[in-house]
Amino acid sequence: MSELRIVIMAGGRAERMNRVEKALLKLRGRPLIEYVVDVAKRLGGELYVAPSRHTPLTEKWCLEKRIPVIGTEGEGYSKDLVYIASKLDRPILFLPADTPFITPELLARFLEEAMKAREDLVTLVVDRSDFPKELRRGPIRSPVGVSLLKGDGWGWRDVVMRDFPELLDIDGWLEFRLGEALLG
Repeated sequence: MSELRIVIMAGGRAERMNRVEKALLKLRGRPLIEYVVDVAKRLGGELYVAPSRHTPLTEKWCLEKRIPVIGTEGEGYSKDLVYIASKLDRPILFLPADTPFITPELLARFLEEAMKAREDLVTLVVDRSDFPKELRRGPIRSPVGVSLLKGDGWGWRDVVMRDFPELLDIDGWLEFRLGEALLG
């Protein structure tokens, strides 16, 4: 997968978390984004982080760590994804900065499935049916922010997975506290 470009999306507003720079929240002494960077490096390929005007400290952290950045407007995941896609060759694997439990093995399974798909854009949808009860509010199935863009078209397919805690995304303080408990 050395031709793979990996972009960690880190430009959101974190409105459910009082607009903190979520990527830099420390879980057991490490910023959330650091967990994802470590996994991305294990996959190989070109690594980038996509901060926005909403996340200047995250951009600074990346520059200090010598991780290339692609600044976005921070106008939402879809718009930022399209912007980044205009700047990089395919394939591009997009990862969210707020999934500290994601593993290379899970991503390898997703990539294997995504590469078989005819569609150029494949998104990982999480089925939370087997997650702890408190995390099953809202839609049981929803995207987690992992996507593979393989070509220039925008035909789209979902791959559904239900791995816990690997697919736990830190969307609010409840998930953050659960993440701390899981790291015990």
